[in-house]
Amino acid sequence: MLLHREDYYHRGEDDYQDNNAAEVIIAKQRNGPTGSVKLVFREKFTRFENASHVTEAAPF
Repeated sequence: MLLHREDYYHRGEDDYQDNNAAEVIIAKQRNGPTGSVKLVFREKFTRFENASHVTEAAPF
């Protein structure tokens, strides 16, 4: 399993907008499929969440 967070590599850059996106890449698996899963990283809690269950705060 590989973990990739694009935000990690762009910290400190003024023109980069942090979106907390992360990806777990299953590169090798003995008896199963390979692929990737999109996640959201919650830095405040050091936690990864399923991207499909993340809700945005109300704009008002």
